[in-house]
Amino acid sequence: MGVVYRAERLKLGRIVAVKVLHESFPEQLASRKRFEIEAMAMAKLEHPHCASVLDVGLHDDTPYVVMDFFVGESLAALIAGGPVPIPRAIEIMRQVLSGLSHAHELGIIHRDIKPANILLTQKSGLGDYVKIVDFGLARLKEGSANLTTGMAIGTPSYMAPEQIRGKTIDHRVDLYSCGVLLFELLTRRVPFHSERDVAIEVVTKHLGCPPPRLDEALPGHDFGALEAVIARALEKSADDRYSSAADFVAALDAIELPGPPVRRLAIGTASDALGTGSIEAIELDPTALETPSDDLAVPEMRRAIRFPRLAIAGLLAVCMLVAIIAGRRDDALLPPVVAAAGPATLDPESSVPAPPIDPAAEVLVRANELTVNGDREAAIALLIKSRRAFPTSASIPYQIGRLYFAKLWWNDGLKSLRDALRIDATYRADPELIKTVLRGYVMTPSYPADIGRFLRDEIGTPAISFLEDIARDHPNPTIRARATAELRRLR
Repeated sequence: MGVVYRAERLKLGRIVAVKVLHESFPEQLASRKRFEIEAMAMAKLEHPHCASVLDVGLHDDTPYVVMDFFVGESLAALIAGGPVPIPRAIEIMRQVLSGLSHAHELGIIHRDIKPANILLTQKSGLGDYVKIVDFGLARLKEGSANLTTGMAIGTPSYMAPEQIRGKTIDHRVDLYSCGVLLFELLTRRVPFHSERDVAIEVVTKHLGCPPPRLDEALPGHDFGALEAVIARALEKSADDRYSSAADFVAALDAIELPGPPVRRLAIGTASDALGTGSIEAIELDPTALETPSDDLAVPEMRRAIRFPRLAIAGLLAVCMLVAIIAGRRDDALLPPVVAAAGPATLDPESSVPAPPIDPAAEVLVRANELTVNGDREAAIALLIKSRRAFPTSASIPYQIGRLYFAKLWWNDGLKSLRDALRIDATYRADPELIKTVLRGYVMTPSYPADIGRFLRDEIGTPAISFLEDIARDHPNPTIRARATAELRRLR
């Protein structure tokens, strides 16, 4: 719909994006009315995964829209690098569907969901962060039905059959496009394409050909339940697809990822034949709760346990624990074998006892497996049940809190994280805990007061550097201002 320029708002010294109406479009599309509809659509949006409007106006009788400026790559660039691992593709799609759900609730249909219109950024250490942009073909359900009725509007490779025919459409055309997008993320190709790059061939296939299976597009890979999820999203009839973006997300969340259970338990290296080296504590992968990594080798390990001249018996005990957990064959809880590990070993040089291994380690490993395999509810239920058996374990409420935040249950998550801090105050400076809380901070249109109080009262100074990153780098001006105000309170 327009040409986008990188610009600077001189009074504020702020970089923005300015979109100016494109002169080359046909009259029906290039009318000022359609451009105004885009501005109206974007002005309604207030969601962390949707681009928003900062200003609108006229320049030499040409309308323009001022938007946030984002630094990142499009999904088109990501896909060009090869098929995206299943866990990452699912998380990206969850964020896209979250933004679309917000738009659909406001009566906005995007109509042009494709990789080029999805930006991927890495902000403030929060991992993949999606922004849906270019609402140039968006349609408001009220007041715009007659503007392009009867016209096939969109990008051929991503258009739903009813969109191709120019029929009356609803939000389910976006869900069809999301099915195409997820297919492309996983296989690096769209389900319907033309070897000669002829649009009419592509739309004909959308209208009459069944979509291929994922394992046909990428032989040798097992996509499990994703085959059925994408097949439903690509149904020819809108009534046979998911009824809403939330239903699509629920189907993704219910998937048990293919392949063997992911074990994220590891021991760090000990140097100098157990002399002056160090060994790392067994640690649950902190990233698995939000975006499981495709790298299943070694998790990020947080707390080092110093063992200068460690007794061989102590090392064997830890190795036995790993062997027992790695070799388990059933879903039942094993006895807490490390609970009887005895008192902590003293460092002969510092006389500081090394921390004992968490007696709830096995419960945490099982909960992590459930989470990685897509069953957060079962992981939460297991951890809640286990709290009675391990009342002194801070790791259990810590992981419950992070799982609640992954489900956007801020209040329940904060309560569990407070319980973890009461048991072990060292979590106050834990980067993963702080980033977990800040995900809730940036994902809510209106700032939850409880999260602010938690940052000030429970975290304090350790949160400052993270808030500084958000205040400086976050693409949403409201959230930057929010972080700046919180910094003033903390300082």
